[in-house]
Amino acid sequence: MKKLQFLTYLFAVLFTVTMVSCDDDDDDNDVDPGKEAMLTAGVWTGDKIYYQGADFTEQLSGFLDIKSATVDFNADGTYTGNLDGDSESGTWEFTNNETQIIMDADTDDEIIVDINRLTATELWVEGDYMGTGEETIELRFKK
Repeated sequence: MKKLQFLTYLFAVLFTVTMVSCDDDDDDNDVDPGKEAMLTAGVWTGDKIYYQGADFTEQLSGFLDIKSATVDFNADGTYTGNLDGDSESGTWEFTNNETQIIMDADTDDEIIVDINRLTATELWVEGDYMGTGEETIELRFKK
């Protein structure tokens, strides 16, 4: 359960730097499904952990196996996260013009994270590690 709490905190931390990247496709036939539709279209599986811009996925694998992590955001504003057999659920909502996600708003477990990249197949979130304001962590998820 501590790993799941750490992952949840990590989510919050990873979402403090706001920057959304979009595909530069100019084809008018492609319809942008919207951020909520992309976020809630299925289960996100952990892929990589970046610390201060460097890939730390392998170095942290003994402590935190990001590839075993999953997060499922539902259109009804709920989420479920799983890590190493531990599960956690709560509520989520967009904020700051859909550039941030607040998880478990107005509770002791509230987490605010910034979205760096959100596409139909990638979710990258970045935040301030441990609230230091100096170190960043980015979690990358895929479908």
